[in-house]
Amino acid sequence: MDANELLKRYENGETKFFEANLNGVNLFGADLIGITLNKADLRNAILIFSYLNRGILNQANLVCTKLSGANLNQASLISANLHDANLHGATLQGADLRNANLTLAYMLDSNLMNADLRGANLSGANLTGACLRGANLREEKRMYSASLRGANLHKADLRGADLTGVDLSKVDLSGANLSEATLRYADLSDANLSKAILYNASLADTNIGGANLKGANLMNARLQRSNLIDAELTGVNLYGAIMADAKLTRCQMSGVNLSFARLNRVDLSRANLRGANLTEADLVDAYLARTNLTGANLTKANLIRAEMSSTNLTGADLRGAVMPDGTIND
Repeated sequence: MDANELLKRYENGETKFFEANLNGVNLFGADLIGITLNKADLRNAILIFSYLNRGILNQANLVCTKLSGANLNQASLISANLHDANLHGATLQGADLRNANLTLAYMLDSNLMNADLRGANLSGANLTGACLRGANLREEKRMYSASLRGANLHKADLRGADLTGVDLSKVDLSGANLSEATLRYADLSDANLSKAILYNASLADTNIGGANLKGANLMNARLQRSNLIDAELTGVNLYGAIMADAKLTRCQMSGVNLSFARLNRVDLSRANLRGANLTEADLVDAYLARTNLTGANLTKANLIRAEMSSTNLTGADLRGAVMPDGTIND
């Protein structure tokens, strides 16, 4: 079927084109709102600036299809194959992309606000500057588990996104906005989160081992029981963060702001907190074996029962701090 035949039939009221062969057709700017193209072959098709709002393209083959600037708001693309497709600047607000194949897709500045991406494979996709605000990528009973391994999410907008249990290992999230996002049980090991915004984000039980968070903002973030072993946290803002039972062994944390943070039972053994701000931080039962707190500000910090026998406190400010034995330092 060529483009002219499809457009003529659509204009005459026909909307269902199951398994249509549209390989390589040119539908630039076409108005195809509400069309059904289930299992259609749209490989290498040109759909730039086309209108596919509320279209149904379940299991469609869109490999290498050009969809830059296309409108796919509320479209259904369940199990669609969008491998290596160009979605630069496309809008997919509220689209259903469950189990879709988006590997190596070019999605620069695309809009995926409130999209359902459960089970989608975004491995190697370029999502630089994309908006995924409120998107759902969470893992649910192992049925749907989005994969973003190796994806580029530099400066992506992920505010309020649900990324529960998602594999984000080695993903580039530098400068991304993850404010109030849910990342519980997610794998962020070796990810690049430098200068990312994680204000009030939920990161409980998350694996962040070896990740680069240099200069990131985690103010009021929740990191209970999270694994941050060997992570780079230089200059990170963790003001008011909840980090009970977190593991921060060997972390680089010089200049970090942990004022008013809750660090009960946290493991900071061999971590470097040179010049860190721990004003009024709660470090009850903290493990500080060979922790470097040189020049750190611990004024009014609570250190009851903390293990500090081998802690380096050279030049640290402990005025008003509650020491491990319960005494208040003058």
